Amino acid sequence: MDISRRLFFAIFSLLVGMLFAVLPHLETILAATGDLAIVCTTDTPATERPDQVTLTWSDDPRTTQAVQWRTDCSVSDGWVQYREKGNDATTPSELEAKSALIDDANLPNDLRNYRFSATLQKLRPSTSYLYRAGSKQKDLWSDWAEFRTAPEGAAPFSFVYMGDAQLGFDRWGPLLHAAFERSPKPAFCALAGDNVNVGNHRNLWDELFKASAGIFDRYPLVPTLGNHDYSKEEDPHLYRQLLTLPEKGPQGAMPEHNYSFQYGNALFVVLDSNRPTQAQAVWLEDLLSHTDAVWKFALYHHPMYSSKGNRDNEEVRALYGQLFDKYHLDIAMQGHDHAYLRTYPMRAGVRVNSPAEGTVYVVSVSGSKYYSQDAHDYTQVGFTDTSVYQIIDISTNPNRLTYRTYDPQGTVKDEFSITK
Repeated sequence: MDISRRLFFAIFSLLVGMLFAVLPHLETILAATGDLAIVCTTDTPATERPDQVTLTWSDDPRTTQAVQWRTDCSVSDGWVQYREKGNDATTPSELEAKSALIDDANLPNDLRNYRFSATLQKLRPSTSYLYRAGSKQKDLWSDWAEFRTAPEGAAPFSFVYMGDAQLGFDRWGPLLHAAFERSPKPAFCALAGDNVNVGNHRNLWDELFKASAGIFDRYPLVPTLGNHDYSKEEDPHLYRQLLTLPEKGPQGAMPEHNYSFQYGNALFVVLDSNRPTQAQAVWLEDLLSHTDAVWKFALYHHPMYSSKGNRDNEEVRALYGQLFDKYHLDIAMQGHDHAYLRTYPMRAGVRVNSPAEGTVYVVSVSGSKYYSQDAHDYTQVGFTDTSVYQIIDISTNPNRLTYRTYDPQGTVKDEFSITK
């Protein structure tokens, strides 16, 4: 064999060896860049038994509750049975669910399954309900679980806020469960975007739902869109297909991308900072100018005051900032920068003396992807390489907000309070 042929076979063998070495890790490598476009699998393919049972709100939290779940395609009907807690002798009410076929050609071990969604209506405020979801035809049901509707007026409550989950669900799941064990029956969990690493890949959503089992079937999920949920596409279709969210957003915007709700004496506005538009600002101002809520919160992904040194979301700051100042937003809950930061109270881009004069901006991360952090004159508390969750308690008489950040060991890493 001449030298050229020997060289060809040597190079060919080297390339084949490299390919087989990299192939098992290719999904992880490409997923980290957001360019995953290969066939993959899910560890939890759908079966005929309902799973991924998740609560969200698509309407008033006082009187409605949205329930969604999945099955394989052998199940053709979906129902929710529910009753008030304590009325065990009462025949449960029933509501038939809508179904949608979720098709994913890149998931050969779960190509198609059904996503069911039902919104319970005419519920009583401040009332606990038991429910289960499943098929009447096959008599297959989820376990009975409990949720509680929002109060009619001002009442004490708490909620959990977490930044980007995105990667490392084996660690994120225990952190989520720890948050709900620490806070006695919080009202809901707010996620500040990048819920998964590649939004158009259902196997990653399967990981999120597996990690959150036992939480989101009892406590509603309140999500917003991050850039990874878009996955470099114009339409984050899986986000909208898998979650049932309010559709009353800005004129001309995609439904479910922006929404709001009131819980107790607090207004929550959820914004899509991937697509900041003037129509969004008009909608936001209308909400903030007409509310009588004591507390005002915004949930969105891209920070107005960045933690990471080479980032500055000027468009987001220009669009939202003046409205937050004008109508005195209390806390902006953000993600994206993967290092914890809490600003001093800010107004018109400068520090002010107290939360009564400005807005507190938080950047939080709950997943296992971390970035470095630069020093900023607006930083009151900042640290890196730590996954955290926040518990925010709202009390009345007097109106008081207590904010605490916890690490995985349950240590309080940051806290402050506001009294009105």
